Amino acid sequence: MHIYQSRFLVRGEVWYDHEPERTPVDWIFYRQSPRPIPGARCESFYTRLLDLTQPPDELLGQMSGSTTYKIRRARDKDKVRCECREAPDVATLDRFEEIYERFAAIKGLPSLDRALLDRLAVDGCLELSLAANAQGEPLAYHVYYRDSRRSCLLHAASLYQLVADSAARNAMGRANRYLFWCDMLRHQERGLKYFDFGGWYPGNTDKALLDINQFKAGFGGQVVREYNCEQILSFKGRVVLTAAAVLSKVKARLRKPQIGGCQRSPEANGEEADARRPGAAAGVETGEWSAPEPAK
Repeated sequence: MHIYQSRFLVRGEVWYDHEPERTPVDWIFYRQSPRPIPGARCESFYTRLLDLTQPPDELLGQMSGSTTYKIRRARDKDKVRCECREAPDVATLDRFEEIYERFAAIKGLPSLDRALLDRLAVDGCLELSLAANAQGEPLAYHVYYRDSRRSCLLHAASLYQLVADSAARNAMGRANRYLFWCDMLRHQERGLKYFDFGGWYPGNTDKALLDINQFKAGFGGQVVREYNCEQILSFKGRVVLTAAAVLSKVKARLRKPQIGGCQRSPEANGEEADARRPGAAAGVETGEWSAPEPAK
């Protein structure tokens, strides 16, 4: 269990089917539990999983033709190089945070939950990978939560939107796919069983999120339903979290809608409310979308 100390509360965080520890906390947030937690407030969370127990050629065989073509082109023609920081230090996370904040401003996303990343890094569960071009310039970043059986994409970011040249944008798109493939192979070599894309949009109206679904579906795998659950264990926790939720709803009513940006959940404002929003860390943003390339 990961422990977070905020101004008012101590929060425990449990991933997947792990069991909470006996450390006293005000509340526990269960991320992507396989089943609802008795006595907790739970919401469904959908994600896409790849089975890493399959040989690499079978994993490639499940991918779309477009995805495998772009992976091979990034590797063989673009000469993209992928690197991994299995224990990212503060300086590495600082560099990623700088890129992510620029990316988030463009996409209308919430700021990075740096406290979450710092805690996971200290606990040995954080991994950062990046793809760079032949000149060593970073093109895409991925950040994962990782335990002994499963990796989960927390963030994927690039500054794709700032590149005007279409050829360069397409190259960044290929690099992003190749980075995913390298991440999968590395996690497989470490003995992990599942690769988690960190979210799946279950609706049918949001075009941007449907496009992201299509991107993820290009890698194969299957969609699963899990649960994000909140279990309040202390009177102080109930008071603070209830007050934060009420304040967030008031702010949401006062806030004017933003055109072209991703709206945050009404519960995702305030120190405690932001942390308790289901799926807050496991976003589904891929960081790039490129126009189809001509067949070659």
